Amino acid sequence: MHVTNVGGSLTTAVCLSLIAWSVRVLRSAKHKDRKQRTTSSSQPTVKLNRQTYGVLSAKAFWMLVRTKPVPYLLLDVRPATDSSSGVVSQLSERLSVLHILPEELANLLRNRNTLWAKKFPDVPVPSLKTTLIFISTHGHSSSHAAALGTSLGFMRCSIVDGGLAAAVPLAHFDTPDASSPEKSISLSFDAVLLLLETVRDNGNALGLVILDIRRFDERALYGKLEGSVHITMDHLPKALGMSDEDWLRSFRFHKPSSDNLILLHSRSHEAAAWAKQLLSDAGSHNCHCYVDGAYAGPDGTVRNYEAYGETEAPPEPVAMGQTVTFDRTSAERELLDRRIAIHVE
Repeated sequence: MHVTNVGGSLTTAVCLSLIAWSVRVLRSAKHKDRKQRTTSSSQPTVKLNRQTYGVLSAKAFWMLVRTKPVPYLLLDVRPATDSSSGVVSQLSERLSVLHILPEELANLLRNRNTLWAKKFPDVPVPSLKTTLIFISTHGHSSSHAAALGTSLGFMRCSIVDGGLAAAVPLAHFDTPDASSPEKSISLSFDAVLLLLETVRDNGNALGLVILDIRRFDERALYGKLEGSVHITMDHLPKALGMSDEDWLRSFRFHKPSSDNLILLHSRSHEAAAWAKQLLSDAGSHNCHCYVDGAYAGPDGTVRNYEAYGETEAPPEPVAMGQTVTFDRTSAERELLDRRIAIHVE
C-alpha cells in the first residue's frame, strides 16, 4: 500500500504510514494463519452424521476380520491418553491394525501420497474407494474419524458399533470355524429358477428383491439374474444407513424393506454370508443367498463360471446345457424347507 500526503502535516503523514504498515502486517498474519490451517495436522471439526459412514455390529465386524469378504484397512484411532483395558489393546494388536493418533489423521489422509509410505511403508496407500474401518475402545474417537474421512472424500468408511470393547467377547470365544460361512446357505439354481418363474406368473406378489452384490466386471461379463438390481458388496455398510430417498438417488432402485423377500446373488460364500449379516442387522431377516456362477446366456445356453479375484484374469465360462430347465419337485421342496411360500399351483 502506498500513501501520498499532499499538503498535510508531518504528523498526519506518520499516522497514515503506521496505518498502512499495520494493514500489511495484519494481511501477512492472516495469510500465514490460513496456510497453517490448511497444512495443520490437527483434526478439523466435522458434523457427525451416521448416514455418511457405515456402522457395523460387533458380529458383522468379527465376520469381516475372520472371513475377509472385501479388502479393507483397520485404523485404530484411539488417543494417546486412552486408558482402555488390556483385553482391548490385546485385541487391537491381534488384528494387526494401523495405529493413527486422532490429531494426525487429517494431515495423513490429506497428504497420503507423500506421508503414508513414511508411516506405513508395507501398506499400500489407500484410495478414496478403499474400505476403511475405524476402531476405538467404545466408538467415540472412531465416529469422529469416520466422519472426517468421509468429509475428505473417502467413500467407504465404517465404524464398529460399541467399539472394540463390543467385539472382545466374540474374540474370546472364537473358534477357527465359528465365523466360517456355511456353503449350505446357498439356494440351488433350480430353486432360483422356480422363484423367477413364480414372480413372472404372479406379478411379484412375493415381494422378491434380487440384490446382485457381485463386482461390476462379473455382472458385465457373465450376465445377471432376471429382474436383479445391483449394488457392490463394499457399498452395503454405508448404504444400509441411508434414507430411502438417498438410496434411490444413489442406486436408482428402491431400498429393500423388512417386508421384502431378499435374494443375494454372489459368487463368494464369504461375501454372501457377510451381506446377509449386514441386512439382518438392518432389520431385513427374510434374506437368502444364491452363491453360484450359473447363468443363462442370450442364446438360452446355461453356463457357469468359477470365482476369481478382482486382479485375476476372468475365467472362461463353461456350458452346462442348451435350455433353461429345472427339477420342479426338488425346487419346491427346497423352498418349502427354507419357509419360502410360493403357492405353486
